[in-house]
Amino acid sequence: MSVRTTRSDGIGLPTMSRYDLLLALLPVPLLCGAVLSLITPLSDPTALGAGSLPSALLFCYAITAAAPTVTERSA
Repeated sequence: MSVRTTRSDGIGLPTMSRYDLLLALLPVPLLCGAVLSLITPLSDPTALGAGSLPSALLFCYAITAAAPTVTERSA
């Protein structure tokens, strides 16, 4: 016996948690620093160093203030 499903049952956007978003945003400031070093006369270490600071701050926020919490399950 086959079960008929509608066409849209198998298609859906995955949900993204805030932790996934934080992980996705970590390399963005560093990439901005790399692009900045290409379009300005700044040296690579200076631009990448400047781009790594916001990324490091975002990482510190992710592991301290926005860290996942463990919830206890009741039986």
